[in-house]
Amino acid sequence: MSTARNLSKTIGIALLGAFAIPIAGFSALFALMMLLIFLFLDGYRTFGVFVTFAIAAGICYFAIKTLVGIAGKNAAFVRHINDTESLALDPDNMLGAPSPAFLAFDQSHRKFAFCDRVSGEYRILDFSHVLRWYYDWGTGTRMDVHIMPNVNAAGMPVTNTGLPYMNVPGTPMPQAGTSHTEYKKNFKLVLETADVKNPIFTFPMQGEAAAQRWCARLNAIFNG
Repeated sequence: MSTARNLSKTIGIALLGAFAIPIAGFSALFALMMLLIFLFLDGYRTFGVFVTFAIAAGICYFAIKTLVGIAGKNAAFVRHINDTESLALDPDNMLGAPSPAFLAFDQSHRKFAFCDRVSGEYRILDFSHVLRWYYDWGTGTRMDVHIMPNVNAAGMPVTNTGLPYMNVPGTPMPQAGTSHTEYKKNFKLVLETADVKNPIFTFPMQGEAAAQRWCARLNAIFNG
């Protein structure tokens, strides 16, 4: 029962941290937009606009406060492990944060720890256990709608109709076409180890750029 409760709490905090990041960004931009409107557009200098700004600013504040709180508790847990195990795990460089389940690294002792702050458990492994790391992703399909160009079978523009696009027969309305584009989504970083109990660690990433940065960072950590 305790394990299930800890797992639910871990997932809840992880989701809270994941959603807090975009919420903080969007609410900050919206609050700034409302503030500029209130300050520079006389016709919109109303109580309603000010209240909207205050609400957006409040949401941004609480989202940032949530992220800072999670990061602070994670860092405190890492410092606790350092004191207990005489290690030097870096509390400012944690793979998986702001989730409460993350990896912390100690380059001087060449060890890393899988930490679960909710349960208070951790597992320490040597760098030699690491087999490889990489990032992976899923795919999605997006439907794009576009105006059909007026071309012949050879792909050359047809000019005798006077229209740059294909029209719906009997009308001057342009004819729409669709195409499907595949794109990458749901990026994750995968760390494979020689540990039988935990052979694969998987961490969601905020886009491909973040995944590439962490791959480069792990290369510097493990090979530095």
